[in-house]
Amino acid sequence: MAKHSNPTPTSGGQRILALLVAVAVLVGGISIYRLLVGDRDEDGTGSTATGTSDVDDSAVTSDPPPAADDDARSGEVECGQVTVWAAPELLPAVESAAGRATDDCFSYAVVSRTAPTARSALRDGETPDVWLPSSVAWPQLMAEEGVDLEIGQTVASSPVLLAGRPQVVAGLGELGVTPESTFAEVLQSYQAAVATGGSDVAVRLGDPRTDPATMALLTATSDQLGGLDESGSAGRNLLVVLAQTAVPGEPVSALASEETLVVPATEQQIGAAAQEDLELEGVSLAGGVGAVTMPFVRVADTGSAAAVDALEQQLTSEEAATDLADLQLRAGTDGEAPDVAGVPEGLTVDGEAPDPATTNLLAQTWTLIAPQSRILALIDISGSMEAPVDGDVTRIDLTREAAQTALSVIPQRTAIGVWYFATALDGDRDYREAVPMRPLNEEVRSGVTQLDAVLSVTEDLDLDILEGDTGLHDSLWAAYQQMQEDYSPEAISSVLLLTDGINDDSTGGLSEDEVVERLTEARETGERPVTVVLIGMGPDVDEEALERLAAAAGGEALVLRDPRELPQVFVDIVARRAP
Repeated sequence: MAKHSNPTPTSGGQRILALLVAVAVLVGGISIYRLLVGDRDEDGTGSTATGTSDVDDSAVTSDPPPAADDDARSGEVECGQVTVWAAPELLPAVESAAGRATDDCFSYAVVSRTAPTARSALRDGETPDVWLPSSVAWPQLMAEEGVDLEIGQTVASSPVLLAGRPQVVAGLGELGVTPESTFAEVLQSYQAAVATGGSDVAVRLGDPRTDPATMALLTATSDQLGGLDESGSAGRNLLVVLAQTAVPGEPVSALASEETLVVPATEQQIGAAAQEDLELEGVSLAGGVGAVTMPFVRVADTGSAAAVDALEQQLTSEEAATDLADLQLRAGTDGEAPDVAGVPEGLTVDGEAPDPATTNLLAQTWTLIAPQSRILALIDISGSMEAPVDGDVTRIDLTREAAQTALSVIPQRTAIGVWYFATALDGDRDYREAVPMRPLNEEVRSGVTQLDAVLSVTEDLDLDILEGDTGLHDSLWAAYQQMQEDYSPEAISSVLLLTDGINDDSTGGLSEDEVVERLTEARETGERPVTVVLIGMGPDVDEEALERLAAAAGGEALVLRDPRELPQVFVDIVARRAP
């Protein structure tokens, strides 16, 4: 049986110019899978599991196959039992098809398997004869991992839309979004609104590695977004921000508790939500936003081939089309559309399967860029920060504006700590902690979040707090060591330093060569990587010195001339993880 492989994705670039997206995500609400299949257990099955946590003991089975001397079909076909894994979204239709195919020769064990459970079992060597997954993306990814399988014809499909509460979807019109807009244009309009004061609508995605609608949307729109496999492309830029602001869990579920969200959702999910009195409205965009297709996948060669063929025939029959319609799914890719409130009439399904290479690239990239970021920000408060940059605007004014602009758009789950540095700020140390490292959305005391605390500290960046000289070298090395000590493998650790010039430590301290040597050794021998970004502001910045320090740490140095550029640095930090 042929194994489906994907080509190796192209490597990413060193710099990614950012797109701005940020609004805190509150998650809660309903489970659409449970809506689809009624009052089932937490994995979508209908009764007590047998054998594995996903096995439904109401699985369709027949009497044992006939004995070898039984002439039912002896010598004509191979009789036997076939193991079938079915996604909860498809389970009732698969059970019905198996019931119709079952006779005195064929029997079927149909069990409910969510995508994560099925993929984990396949990695462990467990194989069914047939797999009916919730998206073609999942067998594509498993084929890339070396699982021998054959992706067959599409059994069911459901087009993807951008969905939200009706009043929120109406707010997209205020951003200039129409059915003639592309997904890329929707994001551009949304980003412009955020950058100029915010928006009443929050565009969010799920995790494409687990959410079929998000994966379908991104694979369908990757070209219009600028291409995901191109170094420095708009698509790569966008993916970083979308990953950092993604809705945990199932995006449609979040709509029950967070009314400002617009998320990708399938026609089936919108219909299921309506059954639970959650009114949603879907928007179909120009160029489409993809469709979730659910294929018939042959995995193992141990079961009866004739029985597998019989099941496939039943799943593509007129009876199956009726069963799928009851689940608000379309048969194949051109089946009749179910009557779902909130879905535009005439919505069609793009029958073209997503490119396996794009599916694999999305999953690989997301794995690297989705984890939380931990950033220790070092802010120069030396006396030279009082110098003017433009008219009455001083260097510390520029720093304050840049920091607060960045905080307004950085994802709320990002952990940020703040240090000030100059000379002898804390005894002999050239730095002191202004705010300890915590996620921005963490409540630090009653009614006060980490974001509030950091905003308060940065608001105080004025001439009154300036003192001393620029103890850059000692502060940078101390911050690097701190991030290594507090390293978390589940997050990306970064040092972000803002200064107006070069090291000017009147108290002595490390030389440039000494810091370069220490950073180089730590980067080359350590197992706890720390990203370093050094930002210079003002005309006296020694770019060459900053670049040398950044290169030693494997980081980057740049000169900031506009406060609005600082949020882009966040995306650049995260994007370094992309392949």
